[in-house]
Amino acid sequence: MERLYILYDARCGLCSWAKRWLMRQHALLDLRFIPAGSALSQRLFPGLSRPGEPPEELVVVSDQGAVYRDGSAWIMCLFALAAYREWANRLAHPLLRPMARQAFSLLSKERSRISRWLSLASDVEIAETLGQINLPACTPSIPENPAPLSSTAPSTASPPPEANHDVVFTLGESPPASP
Repeated sequence: MERLYILYDARCGLCSWAKRWLMRQHALLDLRFIPAGSALSQRLFPGLSRPGEPPEELVVVSDQGAVYRDGSAWIMCLFALAAYREWANRLAHPLLRPMARQAFSLLSKERSRISRWLSLASDVEIAETLGQINLPACTPSIPENPAPLSSTAPSTASPPPEANHDVVFTLGESPPASP
């Protein structure tokens, strides 16, 4: 196994956060994230999610065709990560697997509520909100007779009176007190 396809709810803040977290980790397997119900997920994995409907669970598909759902899908995500593979193996043990399944099932069923509690907005929600803002486009004002730019002539323009471009601060140093 070299690759996992992760079908996630792109409209869920918690799911989007988990995707970003997984992407930041050192992965031992190639992880491909596909919004469940998208045209791509329908084309690659027909029948695993319904278009236009939010997915009920996380679904992971290996490049060998194995399909993992519920707790098994979460465990496979951990299995793909270098720092969490041992945890995945522990959670897959018959003694811990029922508890892991219950915990991941609770996360899946309550992901919308958890997203609201933690103020986690999905990328889709942010894009939709920003798309509703109707502001005029910024247009630079161009003077009627702009002065030609010359790289050989010395600049006669001086900085604004309150600007002080000669002050440099280093990390941790406070600016001097104003006179």
